[in-house]
Amino acid sequence: MADDEDSPEGKKIGEKFIVLKYIAKGSFGRLHVGKNIQTGEKVAIKFEKTSVEKPQLVLEFPFFKKLKADRSPQKGIPRLYYFGPCGDNWSALVMDLLGPSLEDVKETVGGKYSLRTTLLLAIQLIDIFEYFHGVGLIYRDTKPENFLYGPSGSDKYNVVHIIDFGLCKQYIDDNGKHIPFRDRKGIIGTARYMSINNHKGYEQSRRDDMEAIGYMLVYFLKGELPWMGIKIKEIKERYNQILKVKQRTTTESLCADIPVEFCNYLKDIKSLEFADEPKYREYSAWFKRLLRKKSNNKSKDGEDIYDFNRTHQKR
Repeated sequence: MADDEDSPEGKKIGEKFIVLKYIAKGSFGRLHVGKNIQTGEKVAIKFEKTSVEKPQLVLEFPFFKKLKADRSPQKGIPRLYYFGPCGDNWSALVMDLLGPSLEDVKETVGGKYSLRTTLLLAIQLIDIFEYFHGVGLIYRDTKPENFLYGPSGSDKYNVVHIIDFGLCKQYIDDNGKHIPFRDRKGIIGTARYMSINNHKGYEQSRRDDMEAIGYMLVYFLKGELPWMGIKIKEIKERYNQILKVKQRTTTESLCADIPVEFCNYLKDIKSLEFADEPKYREYSAWFKRLLRKKSNNKSKDGEDIYDFNRTHQKR
């Protein structure tokens, strides 16, 4: 239970939604389950105090709009239903209620994913980022906790959705030009998955999102990365040590004992120049071909088989 006396629970949002139980706190504020009172459909509601010094939801909202999340549904993008006030003290963002994160389910199935499931996830993630980049945005916050499956028990239980757009940035300016390269930028994102160029303080672009995906896929397959477990309290020094390990870990050694397609993917991404467009369709084709080589990757009804069932429990 949330301990805030000024809880939004029970309040009405706009004309359609009512706030139900508290789920969790986040960097933005708090998360509740809500309900569309016209249809009975459950939704997720992110709340933030209107008095907060650096509001996050107001930054996320334009990115939802740019991704057309308030219009026709886009695969992998949560649907946005409302953004505005809730009472006098809260800002509220109403969106699809989704299932557990890729990280949560990975732990449920034994700490890592099978090759088959990792390939199915890779194909979805590449598709999501092709769309994301296609509207002129880079994400800059890749980590398994920021990707959620569809609701447990639903037909979308295995559909990956990207969430939390507070660190997004337009890489195409208002004149349709790519942003210029800069260095001496602050590090943005999660150190475990961020690109080497991000560690160095270089302006991020599409290549950095895709490099982070590569590290995340290796993590799914192996359950660990060579730079995990560095225990240094001072953040800057810890990030420096993570960078050193990343730099001395060759792509070949990182991808040892897993199919060569993952090594080829990371090598190609790391070869891209700042403004280059990643070869999304080609990468996806590599993983699809590898998936086809693996037998028994579909059930009798043609559904792709993941490591988990419709309730996100281990098969």
